[in-house]
Amino acid sequence: MEQDIIGKGRASMYFGNERKERAERKQREAALSRANSLYQEKEYAQAAELMQELLQKLPHDTELHYVRAASLVHLGQFDAARREIAEIRAVDAAHAGAAMQEIYIEKAHGNVRTQVRLLRVLIAALEKRIARAPRETAYCMKFLAEAYSLLGSALTLMGETEEAVRSFVASGLRETMRAQKSTEYSNALFAVNYLPEHARGAFRGLLRDYQKIHEDIRPLASAADAARGHDKIRIGYISPDLCRHPVAYFLYPLLHAFDQEQFSVYCYARCAEDAISLAMQQEPIHWRNIMGMSAAGAAARVRRDAIDILVDLSGHTKNNCLPILAHKPAPVQMTGIGYFDTTGLSAVDYMLSDGILDPEGTVRQDFTEEIIRLPHSHFCYLPLGAGDMPQPAPPPMAARGYVTFGCFNNFSKVTDEVLLLWRQVLDAVPKSRLLVKSKLFDSAEGCAVAAKRFVCAGISEGRVEMRGFTEGYLAEYADMDIALDTFPYTGGLTTCEALYMGVPVVTLCGKSHGGRFGASLLTNANLEDLVAKTPDEYVRTAAALAGSLETLTALRENLRTILQSAPLMDVRGYVRAVEAAYRAAWERFVMT
Repeated sequence: MEQDIIGKGRASMYFGNERKERAERKQREAALSRANSLYQEKEYAQAAELMQELLQKLPHDTELHYVRAASLVHLGQFDAARREIAEIRAVDAAHAGAAMQEIYIEKAHGNVRTQVRLLRVLIAALEKRIARAPRETAYCMKFLAEAYSLLGSALTLMGETEEAVRSFVASGLRETMRAQKSTEYSNALFAVNYLPEHARGAFRGLLRDYQKIHEDIRPLASAADAARGHDKIRIGYISPDLCRHPVAYFLYPLLHAFDQEQFSVYCYARCAEDAISLAMQQEPIHWRNIMGMSAAGAAARVRRDAIDILVDLSGHTKNNCLPILAHKPAPVQMTGIGYFDTTGLSAVDYMLSDGILDPEGTVRQDFTEEIIRLPHSHFCYLPLGAGDMPQPAPPPMAARGYVTFGCFNNFSKVTDEVLLLWRQVLDAVPKSRLLVKSKLFDSAEGCAVAAKRFVCAGISEGRVEMRGFTEGYLAEYADMDIALDTFPYTGGLTTCEALYMGVPVVTLCGKSHGGRFGASLLTNANLEDLVAKTPDEYVRTAAALAGSLETLTALRENLRTILQSAPLMDVRGYVRAVEAAYRAAWERFVMT
């Protein structure tokens, strides 16, 4: 009997412990689920706090430490995040998530070389782990896809573009979800634009691969849409950049001056809103924020608005809307303004262009869109807050006694070919210097990467000044005499801003649509003399400007006026030309 009592007591204790453990597991899973939801909603502080509370009971739970570490990284609390990573490492030294968060910390600090080194170590470890333990493939593949994507971004910054493209493709091949796979192939296609034109052919198959990702999507629009009978043509502009972004500057004329008797305008913003977004909403338009919606959900939103012509403004840029257009929510779809190459999507019918980007008779065989040539510029520059922009300053060479060339473009656009041509410019103008400004230079590692590339191109460090990103960068045009454009990925808003600040820009006219962007801009600014047809002419044009303080002074005083009277800033003329293109495209659809 004694034995039975003891047995029953032990059983009671056992089942009691089991119930307690079950309850704790349930609490843990519920907390993790809640933390993950908060994380997805970008409520990182709450997610971190929730994990901290649970870690009081489960101090060695690596998953809890991981969620807390990731949340702290997003909050910029890197020292605290590193402590969480150390806790994970103490239990699991090879934890892929811990390694990934370390990489994100290095990324936040701009340590691009360290990122590349750590990513290559992680990728090798993950691939070895998959080969050794196939049952862990699904777990490892998620991190492997993310690692390859981060590697592509870091290599792009370092100017190692071909490897960057391959890394993005490697990421896309390992993604299983359509949305993320589409993102990685967009990353690859965008990175291709940094390559010299002669090196792009090897990657043209990416356009076909991108189309395949979306080829099973059933279009929402049909020929029956021709009978809608709207009293006005409904135009939809869709973009992740309807905020403080270059695209907003080029879209604003189309919101500010459109013909309200013939058109209704809708904007689909896939972004967090700011002061620029609010300024747009003051115009007579319909505003829709589709941030957080799935591609199918956003397409359904466009469809409910019965949009006639949907205009994409982002192409393959970051957070783009092409997966939405793949659903064909509007019967006529266009791209332009925010991108400079084909989308590769059969669902996109037209691309807005002009006679400089695509001269008459030019056939873009790799474009899936039909080209619409506007009579002048394919976009219009209307500086927002122009009254607050600094006034042009005198050319600095007047006080310094030497010429300062400069470039404020994203340094990823500066290929080795660009650097070699810039060296020729510097060689042609003794004592001249070069001022470059980019986010890459926010960190010592970024500066070191660029410095090495300058030296390899034959440009001594003593002739180059590297500046990081600042909000008040327009005032820094006072430190530059002449701007040197990049190629074949030329400047857009940076060129407009340089001209508006009185700084002449020398560009090289390329052979591709995107490579002629600078030529189109300067021609429509009535500055054709600054467009070089050959590299030698590029050097001669820059050197000739550098040799005339009188010319530079006159340009400083008059460029803003020249620009304001040129087609590039002719808001009314531009908007009427675009609207004529819209009417023609719609009439063509109705008649077919």
